[in-house]
Amino acid sequence: MPLQAKHCTTMEPGNVSVFLRQLARALARCILVAVLLPLIPVLLFGVPLAPTVTVITSGFIIEYGAAPIGLALGLSPPVVFYILMCTETGIFLGLYDIFNTIGETSAPVARFLEKTHQYSHSSAGVERYGILALIPCEILLGVYVCAPVSWVLGWQENRALIVTMAGYIVALVITILLTMGLFRVFLP
Repeated sequence: MPLQAKHCTTMEPGNVSVFLRQLARALARCILVAVLLPLIPVLLFGVPLAPTVTVITSGFIIEYGAAPIGLALGLSPPVVFYILMCTETGIFLGLYDIFNTIGETSAPVARFLEKTHQYSHSSAGVERYGILALIPCEILLGVYVCAPVSWVLGWQENRALIVTMAGYIVALVITILLTMGLFRVFLP
């Protein structure tokens, strides 16, 4: 049976420009928060640029696992904490915005979201406590899972970000403290 036009995922010409404009806005927001804000200590306090950029880049890849890299490169724990908090926040906001853009410009995705939102709102447990699952989700799987899950389940961006970052803070602080302890043991 041939595909019918309603199953086609191509966008209308007007939607393409809206999509690209919103995508650019999402990427700009991600870069501002995840890359430019972490550079503030470099400009204001003379923190070395190369280790800072290394931690930012590592944060995009291994999230809170980048903390030992920053500490090993000589950055102080508060600076590493600040850099990685900015990077994680920027990733979350960028992903959430990108998914929002796709949901607003693609009819099939919008239909999928409607069904998902109906399901998630029909369960009292998911409605009331589901967002708290972002804490262990962040610790175990990371922001690249939390942002899409938050968006698909229709949780408010700010609330989902706060809960996700709560999980991230736990993991980041434990990682920094463990790394500092290991450095003291192995590098007297």
